[in-house]
Amino acid sequence: MDEVTKYLQSEIFTPFFLVVGDNNYVTIKDDLSAKGLEVIGISEYCTADRQPNLDDFFYNLKLGGNKIVVGLGEYLSLRGEQEIYDWLIKLQYYDLNGLKAILLLRGVKNTVMKLQSDLRFDSKHVCYSEDTSVNLSVTCISDSLNLPTACLGLKGILAYFESGQNNVIAKTANSFTDSSLAIHTISSAYYGIKYLVPSFSLPDYYGSDENWNELLILLITENGKLETVFNNYNLPDNVMDGFSTFIQGTAFVNWLYFIALKLRADDIGNLYLRYVLEKTHNLDILKYNVINEIINISHNDSRFDKFYAERRQLIEKFAESDIADFVVNNRANISESVYKLTDLKRTEREEFIALFTLIDKQTMIKRTESTYPSLYDYLYKYTFANPKLSADLKILLTEYFEDYKRQKIINKIDDTFVAKVEELANDRQYPFLPSRADIMNGIDKTDTFLYWLDALGVEFLSFIQKSCKRLGLSIIVHIGRADLPTITIKNDEFYYNWEESRRESDKNLDEIKHKPKGGYNYQNNKLPIHLVRELEVISEALNKIATLLALRHYKKVLPVSDHGSSRLAVIKEQEEKYETATQGQHSGRCCEFFTPYDLPFATEENGYLVLANYGRFKGSRAANVEVHGGAALEEVVVPIIEISLANPNVTVKFIKEVVYADYKTNAELELYSNSKLNNASVIIKGKSYIAVKLNDNRYNIMTDIKRAGDYQADVFDGDNLIERLTFTTQGGSGKKNADFDDIF
Repeated sequence: MDEVTKYLQSEIFTPFFLVVGDNNYVTIKDDLSAKGLEVIGISEYCTADRQPNLDDFFYNLKLGGNKIVVGLGEYLSLRGEQEIYDWLIKLQYYDLNGLKAILLLRGVKNTVMKLQSDLRFDSKHVCYSEDTSVNLSVTCISDSLNLPTACLGLKGILAYFESGQNNVIAKTANSFTDSSLAIHTISSAYYGIKYLVPSFSLPDYYGSDENWNELLILLITENGKLETVFNNYNLPDNVMDGFSTFIQGTAFVNWLYFIALKLRADDIGNLYLRYVLEKTHNLDILKYNVINEIINISHNDSRFDKFYAERRQLIEKFAESDIADFVVNNRANISESVYKLTDLKRTEREEFIALFTLIDKQTMIKRTESTYPSLYDYLYKYTFANPKLSADLKILLTEYFEDYKRQKIINKIDDTFVAKVEELANDRQYPFLPSRADIMNGIDKTDTFLYWLDALGVEFLSFIQKSCKRLGLSIIVHIGRADLPTITIKNDEFYYNWEESRRESDKNLDEIKHKPKGGYNYQNNKLPIHLVRELEVISEALNKIATLLALRHYKKVLPVSDHGSSRLAVIKEQEEKYETATQGQHSGRCCEFFTPYDLPFATEENGYLVLANYGRFKGSRAANVEVHGGAALEEVVVPIIEISLANPNVTVKFIKEVVYADYKTNAELELYSNSKLNNASVIIKGKSYIAVKLNDNRYNIMTDIKRAGDYQADVFDGDNLIERLTFTTQGGSGKKNADFDDIF
């Protein structure tokens, strides 16, 4: 201010250059104004968005009293370095006609210092404030964007600078291409959003111009409050709520949800979704990535199990077609593919079964337990323990159907099993089974509903047993035989002899096996993927039965089968030498009796010639996926099941979970039950052990286990699975059995 005072008291009548900074501009302007100097701004010589009339400005400097000129440094800076230089040179010697003019200059320090080295420039006319630092910028908004602005046109820009502002936002048609100040241009909706929401950090390629335009309009309406826009579209605070709904489609609301996900990524608890979002840059591929990114993650990756579970939550409600595309993509690496599948969609379940023909069976079984529990329950070894069957027959049926299920799932027949079937075709063990009619005559039919599940074979008993356990149902399983030939018209009298109002016929299982409407055809696909639908049909039937019982419509429901069916007879593709007059019936498994014949594997019954091996009569039509009509065990042996509500309060446990065993001493277990068990037993590694009653709550089980290891024991009361328990034997030696052996 001393320098200013000297200038004001001097005989110099040309402008004085006072270079200031952002932090002291207003204070110095006010101090000068207090000395009685008139403040004039360059903005006063502008009209709207046009350049100032500097001729008028120079003329007015000579009129009136002493003046403080503001806005000149900022204006010249917008014009560029050359304009600053030329005008300041011109002003240096401009005659003020006896008046004084102090030019309060911001943003031109470097040029002024450069001028001082020019011989034409008198440095006595220059003074610098202590702090000359500036941070001046202009943000120019396109006229096409309906954004609120701080000022309009060049006149408004200069007026804001003159008031002491250093960052100005304006609508202007001026481009300021040579400006020495920072110029920011908002020419698109995206940059308009960044202007309204300074914290908005997403790049513009996350959306289309149409997306950004629509969002900008909404933000203008909501005064830049992005969360309000989200709330107006009912986007959940927790992004997992409604995920499957908001991710479907490409409408604006779907895109807005995608933007919300990206902005909230750090707060998302689902780590798999966060992983996918990092790799996803537009809505179009978000759903695809959610479904498919798991393919690129090895099952050995430390994140895999968590990612797998979290992805399952995300895709649970996706369409079958979405997952079908994933199934195809997942085949790129067969050894990894099984780990990526779930059981959420039928397409995946069918793929899982198909992989049994391509991947190590132990690997498949281990994965089945966690990935496809229904299939695991089907494959689990069912031990025939009905006391009415002979010991040899129980062993035969247990081993036979265990082998049968294994070969069905791997879609291949062992030669040893074929030999066993042909041996049984000669020996014919099924007459030793009670007939279905005899079993049903011995069942109390009071308050009982009959449910005819056509073509239900005993291969499904382990699945039924475990399903009933989950549904809170109690079962009693009877094992009987169908009449030959194993066709419906020879085995449906039990249904039509039942009271019509208390019966239901379910043909779905039978249609899957050999009707076109079942949706499967062996000639089109030779893999046993129809098993998926078989399990679904049985599960649907059991749920229907559970509902009938829960509603107390009946005390008991009696699922009964007319006959079983054979998958292995289909894949054997074996034709016998006789071409019959009737071309064979039921895919050639039986025909009207004729003589003479030379078929050691055939039997005559009810006017039919019935094959008990895996052949079919020559010229007969091949089956769709499974066949019946013959006398193989899987066709003849049928279940009759009594189902009622279970006691939900039964709990069991081993008194000791660690017991001693070695080559001299068998493992001995003691079982506790809070309720009395009528026919207790445990099954360990497929072998059944009777639980000898000690009192109403304690039972002793003597096993033949001598090896040390960890064991699982399924505890039964009759046919009812009560609980799966574990125990450990110590004191012996030997390798623990593999998981695969637990089932097969």
